[in-house]
Amino acid sequence: MTMFGPLLPGQTAIDDLSGLRLRKIRTVAELNAAESENIRRAMVRYLTARPSPRLAPFTFEWLLKLHRQMFGRVWTWAGVTRRRDLNIGSAPHMIAIELHGLVDDLSAWHQSTMPLSEQAARLHHASVRIHPFQNGNGRWARLLANIWLRRHGEAPVEWPEATIGSVSAIRNEYLMAVREADRGEYGRLIAMHNRFTGDASGAS
Repeated sequence: MTMFGPLLPGQTAIDDLSGLRLRKIRTVAELNAAESENIRRAMVRYLTARPSPRLAPFTFEWLLKLHRQMFGRVWTWAGVTRRRDLNIGSAPHMIAIELHGLVDDLSAWHQSTMPLSEQAARLHHASVRIHPFQNGNGRWARLLANIWLRRHGEAPVEWPEATIGSVSAIRNEYLMAVREADRGEYGRLIAMHNRFTGDASGAS
């Protein structure tokens, strides 16, 4: 149980509201609306047109910046790696090391023959697995993978965020896909990426 009610499987608790910038928020619906508007601004910035390497350089510093752009109007800790252990994710002292490693892995994947859809799925999964932030990791990881797709001329995945964020068959499938990827089995997650990919027109 959290301040905003029971926790869904796979969710991270928001048990400290001291970092909330918007003091008028009193319900989970108001929090969701504020976060969604903040995220929408980031999506417009990166997904409306194909982002340049300068706009989305996929460096360690930019990974943190993206989270701040997604949540910084709502939370003071946006873009700051967490300093406490959770029941999921890397140990706090390993987060920076593993994010730097992910940046290197991403470059290696792109220079290989790995399909772009698999690169995006692996990026998505690794970002969720590291779980660098106090909250918002799944939404950050999904947008991160979409920006990677757009930067290389592919259509983004149109995730049903409201469904993934609530009790649903799709959420269960999504969590199962992430758990299988934990074991090195990426087929289900890649299939979900492909299933929810939008119209590729204008992606080049």
